[in-house]
Amino acid sequence: MFKNYLAGKYSKLYSRETFVAVCGSAGKTVATLAAGKVLSQKYKTITTEPYHDSTIAIPGTILKLNPTTKRGVFELSIKLPGQMDFFLSLIQPKKVLITRGEKEAQDDMVKLVEQIPQDGALIVSFGDIDSKKLAEKCKGQVFYFGEDSQNCTIWAGNIKTENFSTTFELNLGVERVKVIYPFLGRHHVYSALAAALLGVLENIPLTKIKIALESLSPLEHHLQIMDGPNGSIILDDTINATPLSVEVAIDTLMQIPARRRVLVLGEMKDLGDLSDRMHRQVAQKIYKEKLDLVFLSTGEALIIADELKNLGFWEEKVEANLQHSQLVGKLLKILGSGDVCLIKGQRSSRLDEVVKRVRGNLN
Repeated sequence: MFKNYLAGKYSKLYSRETFVAVCGSAGKTVATLAAGKVLSQKYKTITTEPYHDSTIAIPGTILKLNPTTKRGVFELSIKLPGQMDFFLSLIQPKKVLITRGEKEAQDDMVKLVEQIPQDGALIVSFGDIDSKKLAEKCKGQVFYFGEDSQNCTIWAGNIKTENFSTTFELNLGVERVKVIYPFLGRHHVYSALAAALLGVLENIPLTKIKIALESLSPLEHHLQIMDGPNGSIILDDTINATPLSVEVAIDTLMQIPARRRVLVLGEMKDLGDLSDRMHRQVAQKIYKEKLDLVFLSTGEALIIADELKNLGFWEEKVEANLQHSQLVGKLLKILGSGDVCLIKGQRSSRLDEVVKRVRGNLN
């Protein structure tokens, strides 16, 4: 495409310092937006648009650069093997944030890390084994974030879910600030930490980083809190469904006080030979947490139902092979005051339509 060719040529007009890349298996979009907010405290900054295919968003964002733009934050979402070669033909980022290692795209992520120059930086989670392996491939400096005060440059403490937001202490050496973060879930704290560490490397004060993180707006379909029928609460997390994202969403559901915790879950797609094992792994998570009610859609979500049956999960608490209209009808009938319902699925499953139709029946 001519647009890709033009973007590749245009990006060469800017120094490598301009480009920041965000990659990983979870939290990329939030980390990208958070990094953009943090850097905007010091520089004119642009970011790739959320919800857009990276192969389209990256060239388009490059072509929005101008001489007053000092930083661009680019989300690299790897959908196909070898896609990193295309991304690296457009940008050569000096700083790279990895939110979580991604086994399925390990070779591509190695390419991204290996291109970091000696005066560049890799920002990774200390608790992520895959990211540590990637760190070994980096010629530049490696900086860690997480919850370990001994091994992380910046770390979080006292993480809590309060009033449907996440609070945590952001620590840098002897400095500490409390952050009220508008995203639900412990996993989103890690996206905030990655962005905060980038800000520290750019000599942005911790107080300004706090302001930037707290100024973010919740994203549609990212554990978005909504009023449900009969005084219930809906958590709309219909942006994606990978094994990791499903498990952390369930963790978040378990942290919220509720009369009953209800899960609506679609199938996880594009898992190849791992699909059966990954769906059964999610079933084991559901069994462990003893969720009150589970409604499963069609397709490979039936594997989850089968595994729950094998585990001895209460059959009266599980219904499977449900079409959208059936899911809507059941939620309108059973949800009541004090219930919290997590609706989780990939965009292609269109469970966002279930959310929309359930809420469309509210008085």
